[in-house]
Amino acid sequence: MAAAVVAASLIVILAQGGPPRRPARAPSPTTPSSTAPRNAPAQPPPKTELFGANVGRLFNDRTYSPAQIGAQLAALRNSGATVARSDALWEATEPIAPVQGAHRYDWTFDDAIAGQLAAHGLSWLPIIDYSAPWAQSVPGQDHSPPASIGDYADYAAALASRYGPNGSFWAAHPGLQQQPVKTYEIWNEPDNPVFWSPAPDPTAYANLYITARRAIDAVQPNATVIVGGLTHPAAFTTALLAASPQLRGHIDGVGIHPYGATPQDVLASVRSARLALDSLGLGTVPLYVTEFGWTTHPPGALDWAPPGLRPAYIARTFAALGHLDCGVSDALLYAWVTPERNPANPQDWFGISPPGGGSTPDTVAFAEGLRAASSPAATIALCS
Repeated sequence: MAAAVVAASLIVILAQGGPPRRPARAPSPTTPSSTAPRNAPAQPPPKTELFGANVGRLFNDRTYSPAQIGAQLAALRNSGATVARSDALWEATEPIAPVQGAHRYDWTFDDAIAGQLAAHGLSWLPIIDYSAPWAQSVPGQDHSPPASIGDYADYAAALASRYGPNGSFWAAHPGLQQQPVKTYEIWNEPDNPVFWSPAPDPTAYANLYITARRAIDAVQPNATVIVGGLTHPAAFTTALLAASPQLRGHIDGVGIHPYGATPQDVLASVRSARLALDSLGLGTVPLYVTEFGWTTHPPGALDWAPPGLRPAYIARTFAALGHLDCGVSDALLYAWVTPERNPANPQDWFGISPPGGGSTPDTVAFAEGLRAASSPAATIALCS
């Protein structure tokens, strides 16, 4: 898309309206979180906005070879992306319960993510999720909150000790160009019953967030710890502060998932989230757009876009997100690659890069949108 078309598209996006839509998707190991002495003040907003994509299916599906993963990540980095979001699955790293408080972590899964991303110059935005089998508050349901917040927080801190600045992973891999983790996302969509079962609970999530944040701060004091991507940020942040007023002044960022039928729907949702935070006295707390995107199958599915329109949607949305006055710190597409197996399953068709790799109109538009987002341009007055 030519630069003039991108600029014109921004005007169209801001001129049109539309209600946002909700997606339905499907401490050191020896330092317990309870010893963290304080709630650290909120980190200042980042000085620069980062752009990238979700890559979780590359690792979570366990069907891609290291060579295939490497090729996909190389293409993502070549597009101009600098950050990739993927799950740091607690269930994979600590499948066995601690014995007398002693944790036994198997870092194989997380090491593969950190190593592959670093090898391709990408920063990892880990989602610390979900409940390990032995920690499920609802037996058999990994999307139920952890029965022990302390054990979850210990894993969060151990993750920071390993992959944060000067972490043990980097010391063990001196040949890698270090890409230390600086931002951690606490859970995914805690306001969605699909991911917080059986029902969202603002009080329980507030306790999880603040306890994990304390534990991470104990080993990485300058870390940014964000609220997990929300589908209803206005309602849930209001409920969080009502349940736990002590969170005020101690939230580093709020993740949001502004899915919508069109780019203007996405931006309307971002605006709604920003105004809600401002009204709560959280005007300096940045927004992290950790998911937005469109599936191309089956026609008419939630968050579906015609294949012929999706490239323009991607380019327009990134171009706008890079210049809004809404305090957006990160913007990540969902998703870089998905398996494209079942035409009836929309989750298989959010990816813009084919499973076998190669350039597509979507990947070209993605790169073009990132260039527009990161290039100097006038601020778009959407939230002021």
